Amino acid sequence: MKKLLSFILLLALMLHVGISAYAEVMSRDGVLCYIDENGREAAEIGLDVSFYNNQIDWQALKDQGFSFVMIRVGGRGWGTGSIYGDRQTQAFLRGAQEAGLKVGAYFYSAAVNPTEAVEEASEALHTLDGFSLDLPLYIDMELTGSYPNGRSDRLSPGERADIAEAFCDTVEAAGYASGIYASEAFLRYNIDDEAVCYIPLWMASYTVDNHLPQYVDRYAVWQQSDSARAGGVDGPFDFNIIFPG
Repeated sequence: MKKLLSFILLLALMLHVGISAYAEVMSRDGVLCYIDENGREAAEIGLDVSFYNNQIDWQALKDQGFSFVMIRVGGRGWGTGSIYGDRQTQAFLRGAQEAGLKVGAYFYSAAVNPTEAVEEASEALHTLDGFSLDLPLYIDMELTGSYPNGRSDRLSPGERADIAEAFCDTVEAAGYASGIYASEAFLRYNIDDEAVCYIPLWMASYTVDNHLPQYVDRYAVWQQSDSARAGGVDGPFDFNIIFPG
């Protein structure tokens, strides 16, 4: 029964991540691993979550081969500009750590200037309240679903770089590692990437046939899909990969 369950979970993950001949998720004795189009094996596979993911069985994910998770610690409304928390943050932080998963965090930004970016970083740090992270605290930068009407949608690439730097400087000053989460398209067209090229990058790029991203200059973590499924999580989730350094 255990082998059958592992096979079903593997098949579900492969179907929802969209595995092809170019790359594949493999199972070794029920433990998942990811092989890219060049035959390179991921060092780690993980996911990112918020309250939308409801209850999570962290041990089930650990048993399937997941080794890290990025947890949302809040955000700012793209319309109102109000900062909000995530009701699952504390439970997720504790649960993931107790299961032995590495933990990182992210804050959804809608800042329009460096002062607001510092405010966002400070709120994220307050939520963490000294919780030890294994991975960076990322500023989540993206265009809104109501583009171009979001409060930060019309910023220039230079203004966004200033915001990212202010957020990350605040995080680093508090003793945490920092980073930027953004899509490949956002990096190309919506932020001055040269100005922030020294900041670790967690990049979203949902490529055709699972090819590696074309934006190959730098990324520490690749968000490869937003529709993976596995035992322990209710519904689809974002699938992330860390390759050997």
